[in-house]
Amino acid sequence: MNNLAVLIRQGEGENVEFKEQWNDHGLEALASFANTRGGTLLIGVQDNGAVIGWNGDDRAQQAIINQIVEILGLQPTVSVQQEQGKPVLVIKVSPITTLVACRGRYYQRVGNTTREIPAEQLGRYFIAKLGVQWDGVTNGYSIDQIDPVAVRRFVELARGRLPFARGEESVDSILQKLDLIPEGRVTRGAVLLFGKNPQAQFINAQIHMGRFKDDITIIDDKLLKGNLFAQLEGAVQLFRTYLQVRYEFEGTSREGEPLSAMQRKEIWDYPIEALREAVINALIHRDYFQAGQEIQIRVYDDRVVITNPGSLPEGMTVEELKREGHRSMPRNALLAQVFYYGELLEKWGTGTSRMIALCQKHGIPEPEFSANPDWFSVTFTKDIYTDNRLLALGLSDRQVKAVRYVKEKGAITNKAYRELTGITDRTALRDLKELCDRKIFNKEDKKGKATEYTLVKRIPT
Repeated sequence: MNNLAVLIRQGEGENVEFKEQWNDHGLEALASFANTRGGTLLIGVQDNGAVIGWNGDDRAQQAIINQIVEILGLQPTVSVQQEQGKPVLVIKVSPITTLVACRGRYYQRVGNTTREIPAEQLGRYFIAKLGVQWDGVTNGYSIDQIDPVAVRRFVELARGRLPFARGEESVDSILQKLDLIPEGRVTRGAVLLFGKNPQAQFINAQIHMGRFKDDITIIDDKLLKGNLFAQLEGAVQLFRTYLQVRYEFEGTSREGEPLSAMQRKEIWDYPIEALREAVINALIHRDYFQAGQEIQIRVYDDRVVITNPGSLPEGMTVEELKREGHRSMPRNALLAQVFYYGELLEKWGTGTSRMIALCQKHGIPEPEFSANPDWFSVTFTKDIYTDNRLLALGLSDRQVKAVRYVKEKGAITNKAYRELTGITDRTALRDLKELCDRKIFNKEDKKGKATEYTLVKRIPT
């Protein structure tokens, strides 16, 4: 069996297309092959593989070649081969390093179909063809757009990890060694990290942050602009504005000394370091190709939601993110590298597990990660005693009622629990004991008063 017979028998696929006759759809198929992995177009074969033959002559064949060269800019391999006693025009094209257009449109091969590449995805295809990421693209940016003060500040941060981070290094030299101006060409990454006004080039490369009472009631609303370091600093400052803080005093003061002599520890609603880590992840992992989207941070009474454009890398799952030392697949490797050198990142692949550990230490639930094809978000929850969480721990409906009662009243007694649920004294004792054993309730015996049960200020397990 010859090669042509094998191709026909295998049927249409990612690199083979059948056409009864030549037309513009043939051009589109060839463009899709060139933009994917190359392929072969067979003229004179029906979709079902039946060979009907091609009736063109040498002149018609040359006209087709001229069309392919002039319209697509491709150099095809063209031949006429016999199959079942009938001529078949065989046109082969190889994959190319750029994208080829067909009459102003771009096509890709998906399975056995030719599909137009959506406009919003074209940038990704061009970058993939060039073998670089979004932050490594150069596009005529000038070194004059770089803020030398921002670079010097970074050098101070990076002294522990960058041996060349010395005060005498020029700005150009530092950026070259960071691969941010290869061969003197300023990259997008350089503009985002150290630009004087990055939003002049990338209008939505910013953070939209607000304080919300609920999904429609906005208490405060801010746009954080500037370079990525400025955006991070602005977000942390707003967290300190929006969130509540209490103080604990550590150590002891000598008699007569004021309380202020003791060391004061700030206890925020959430660990600030975990929130900061989530913002860093959003800044360096967001999909900057989605030019119409921005990072959003919503601070509610009971939760904080940080959302960035761009889903997880292909093949990575939310469950994998929860594992310590998971694969690191940065969407913007230059941004991630600079944040690492600046000691704003620990090891790559540890950010999400660090968030989890910080929340556990703080006594609040683990952050919830979620992703869809367009967005990734992380949600921090303040309340460790939500109904859903308690039910997931295996508590009964009446025990959940007890917890809800204590959240509102501060404590519950055996009598109050029986009145709340209508159960017997024996059942109430068993339920309350279980809640104590599960480290959800504290049992507090008071002289001359009924025993009270209060909430443990830690995560129940």
